[in-house]
Amino acid sequence: MRNKIFISHATPDDDDFTRWLSPKLIGLGYEVWCDILFLDEGVDFWSNMEKEILENICKFLIGSSTAGNQREGVLKELAVAAKVKKQLQDDTFILALAIDETLSYDDINIEIVRLNAVDFKKAWAKGLQDLLDAFEKQNVPKDPADLSESCSGQLKRRLQ
Repeated sequence: MRNKIFISHATPDDDDFTRWLSPKLIGLGYEVWCDILFLDEGVDFWSNMEKEILENICKFLIGSSTAGNQREGVLKELAVAAKVKKQLQDDTFILALAIDETLSYDDINIEIVRLNAVDFKKAWAKGLQDLLDAFEKQNVPKDPADLSESCSGQLKRRLQ
């Protein structure tokens, strides 16, 4: 069942943003997958991420930043997400998150610039509200009844 939100970001450049966003979404009942929460040292990270995107993700969030715009891993994740988007015939599968004030519109990767990004540049809280509004319109699944277990189970991993 596709019920997870994947957060693609440039490591380590965009880790602070991802560490901020992940617990917010988890606390609201969304199931989140991102490398800083779920990848242990020494594992084949690429096969884990690819499997998650191909099988379990209902929304693919990509942090649009100077680093992420050029990072090979982020672009590979985006390519896999584009494949899933096409298979699912879901034009809203990929959501860009504009998180870098220094990234010029002209410099944004062509696959990302085509998307109407959720703006986190001026205020992360405002961006989060806009993202949640998009999730509501797109019926992104969440389980508010299981918040305490979801939060402790997911956040326990790496957010200390």
